[in-house]
Amino acid sequence: MKKLIVLIFAALGLLCLPAAPALASAQTFCVHPSGGNDTKAIQKAFDRAIKAGPGSTVQLSAGQFYMNNILVKGFNGTVKGAGEGKTAIDCLRGLDPNKSGITLMPGQNYTFLLGFSGGHVRVSDLSFDITAFSPVDADSNGGSDVLQSIVWVTDDASTSFRRVGFKAGLGNDSGFDCDEGIVFTGVGPADANGNALTFRSISGTESVCDCSFVGHDGVQSNGLIRGSLTISGSVFDSVGLGCIIDDSSASQVTICHNQITNSSGVGLFLYQGLMAGNNGDFTLLPPLPAPRCLISDNHLVATGDANAMFSEDDSLAYGASNRLSATIAGNTIDLAGDGAGIGEYATRDFCVFNNRISGTAWGGITPGDDYGGPDGTTLFPVSGWKIVGNDLSHLTTSLASIFLGHGTTHCLVVGGPPPTTVIDYGTDNTLINVTPVTAALVAPALSMRANVGASSKLGLMLQLHRGARL
Repeated sequence: MKKLIVLIFAALGLLCLPAAPALASAQTFCVHPSGGNDTKAIQKAFDRAIKAGPGSTVQLSAGQFYMNNILVKGFNGTVKGAGEGKTAIDCLRGLDPNKSGITLMPGQNYTFLLGFSGGHVRVSDLSFDITAFSPVDADSNGGSDVLQSIVWVTDDASTSFRRVGFKAGLGNDSGFDCDEGIVFTGVGPADANGNALTFRSISGTESVCDCSFVGHDGVQSNGLIRGSLTISGSVFDSVGLGCIIDDSSASQVTICHNQITNSSGVGLFLYQGLMAGNNGDFTLLPPLPAPRCLISDNHLVATGDANAMFSEDDSLAYGASNRLSATIAGNTIDLAGDGAGIGEYATRDFCVFNNRISGTAWGGITPGDDYGGPDGTTLFPVSGWKIVGNDLSHLTTSLASIFLGHGTTHCLVVGGPPPTTVIDYGTDNTLINVTPVTAALVAPALSMRANVGASSKLGLMLQLHRGARL
């Protein structure tokens, strides 16, 4: 009896306690394609998922969705489909060319279809397929009807993309209708000429795994500071650039086990520039540690005049401390044309180990300038490279399998399977187990490369840094 009385009073005591505030719980919000404009339904699902709390999911069913641009702020959850190729998302003009085009959002100077600002986001098991001839409302975008990126990530959002397809057509007057698949960036406001007034960085943890990119540039990371980026197991079939890693400092960049095919431009491009200060005067930001870049076990295919891989550190070129560090190892590179396998300007202490380069090209591994002055002077010095054990025995070149251009100093080359032919236009380089090729044997070919060097290669780098489309 006493036990019963105690239990009754205990129960009454619990009933008298103040009610605990209701906590949001993770939920799943499903969206089904309507056959028309799905923008409001998708936006509503994101809004409800954010309100429900971290861990919530926006679930897109199988089918074809059409939407205008959406910017999702502070989402901590998952957006997923029924599978890559089963759930597909296009812009409204893919449904009807007379529908509304994508416009610039207030305060933005970058056109995108789906944007994530802040938060922790996981995107998986769906496809983006831009089919419209002109996805963007040109009148609102300075006359350009090109979509700058399908997905835009900014403001320190941390994102994971897994089993996501990115596809764009090649339809309009410029030969493309979309610049990039994914852009990770901290783009600042622009002046009347479209030039950034400030440099804004991001510092998230980003990963792109088992994804596919067709018909446009793949992934661009711009201004990743004290963050990380992993790209692995993905397929890039590009008419231009596969991956662009631009202005990263104190970050870890890992690019491994990808298939990258390109017919122009560069398959994988590492670029470090002069990051502008807050006044837009392009003074250097305070020195930051170099990013640590590991490029390994990728298969790169470059045809025509495309380069498989290229790097440049402009901060070093203009007298600042270098901010680019990379290990390039175990990659397979197939070339068919007049490009190069691994080409670099203005870099220091790169390690290039055990790569296999085959096919036809002007050179296999080509640090330094091929158009430097007769005294070896150059704006793009390269020093301290270690080029060891690379297999170039199945590469046919118009110059040599390894070209140490003007401005190279204190580089080490240890040959792999013979023959490893080397032209050395640098100073104080060390060559071991290689076949030197004299300059007289290749002077005509080198002269031909000189004609296109300053205009096209330097122009390429500057266009990339300014965000121009090649």
